[in-house]
Amino acid sequence: MASQSHFINVIFTILFLSVNFFSPSRGSASKALIAKVCGDDAILDHDFCLKALSNAQANAAKSVNQRVDVAMKEAVAKAHTTLKVIVEMMKKPSSPATLEALKTCQNVYKNSIRSFGMISDELSEDAMSANYDVSLIGPDAETCIKALAAASVNAPEIANGNHDLQYFSSLGHGMTAKMN
Repeated sequence: MASQSHFINVIFTILFLSVNFFSPSRGSASKALIAKVCGDDAILDHDFCLKALSNAQANAAKSVNQRVDVAMKEAVAKAHTTLKVIVEMMKKPSSPATLEALKTCQNVYKNSIRSFGMISDELSEDAMSANYDVSLIGPDAETCIKALAAASVNAPEIANGNHDLQYFSSLGHGMTAKMN
């Protein structure tokens, strides 16, 4: 059943790319990047990749670097949103274990925002460094996930934010790897 589901996802991805990205108005570099990145096995969620690379801002990008910049800015915005949730939760009375887990997540999100924000600048200087740095964000999200689990904190908004960190890290890693 899982292989049938995977097959359907692959077919959907190919059809989606064909219909939405392989039009004459798009540059061949962008088409090639989207096909390579979203079809790569390293991408955690192919649908997320397609969505992130097909928004209006990403479509308006005239170069691969601009497309990476748009994706990383979206990652920063989503991380800021989750960081605000964490800060608000820290203001509420909670157990020491919960507070410690939230502080861990706060640090993860502050570092992720900084890292996502640096990728575009690094990319113009050294694509390999940008690739390495963005790949570290996904595992950092695991630190927050483990801290929340250890403190038995149920926070769906933070859980969604952790998934976003992992997905954008995967996406940034895939995009910058194709530039080397």
